[in-house]
Amino acid sequence: MKRKLMILLLLFILISGCAVKNEDAKLNILVPMGAPSIAVIPVLKESVHSVNLVSGSDPLQAALISPNPEYDIIIAPVNLGAVLINKDATQFRLWGVVTWGNLYIVGENEDVLSSEGTLALFGENAVPQKIFDTVKGKMSINMNLSYFPSVNDAQAQLLTNKASAAMLAQPLAAATIAKAKENGKDLKIIANLQTLWKESTGSENYPQAAIFVLKSSYEKNKNTIENEISKMKVYVDACWTESSTLEADITELTPEKLGLPNAKLVATVFKGMNVKVKAALEVEAELKAFLQLFGLTNIRELIIN
Repeated sequence: MKRKLMILLLLFILISGCAVKNEDAKLNILVPMGAPSIAVIPVLKESVHSVNLVSGSDPLQAALISPNPEYDIIIAPVNLGAVLINKDATQFRLWGVVTWGNLYIVGENEDVLSSEGTLALFGENAVPQKIFDTVKGKMSINMNLSYFPSVNDAQAQLLTNKASAAMLAQPLAAATIAKAKENGKDLKIIANLQTLWKESTGSENYPQAAIFVLKSSYEKNKNTIENEISKMKVYVDACWTESSTLEADITELTPEKLGLPNAKLVATVFKGMNVKVKAALEVEAELKAFLQLFGLTNIRELIIN
């Protein structure tokens, strides 16, 4: 009898241990620095899961196409992940969107768009150019259009007076305006590309960074993954009504780690950064309007289920 009880006890412990292990699964998450990092602030603060913050898209693409994935969740440009899924080149699937359009044209005034100066652009043959090409018909532009390797290069052209205006992303647009003011130059946002996108396409906004989930991990740890994403959504939603917590959290984690400018500036322009966590099926129309620029029309095939 004692032996049977001991065996039953050991089986119970073993089964319980497995259940706890699944429920308390530790996730590996890969996130690009910048605006998307704001969504994972609550995960970083809890220090339960592993969050790796990286610069640039190369590490994101490498992780998405890895035959032996080491991440459960990857936040990456939506077009990057979607194209890879369409090619059957990744084991990840789309959960939803984290960041939306945050492109603006900065200059001294709206009149410069019709001048003979230079408009510094970035993202040639990538998302920024596709967005700009879609909306430029809504602006009276006579400027010379010149593409530069990065948004920072476009910023430099404007600050050194080599360009009369520049297409920039928030929060760099606000940082540029502040830096110019220190040097006695008044700049402002003279065009909101998100507003122009809506006028051009009828779609509310366009998605940028998205959450991609490893299929096998989602099957094993769906509750854990959904719980962490829910925390991201709750945190971001709260920032839209009260940004003081965001400022304190960025200061605590440090702007350098998150790839953001100073905390106060980010909190001030947070709404212009358009960080909003939305499940893919909630924003299917917006995804379709954007991804058709890349020849993708069957959005449902991209989504995790």
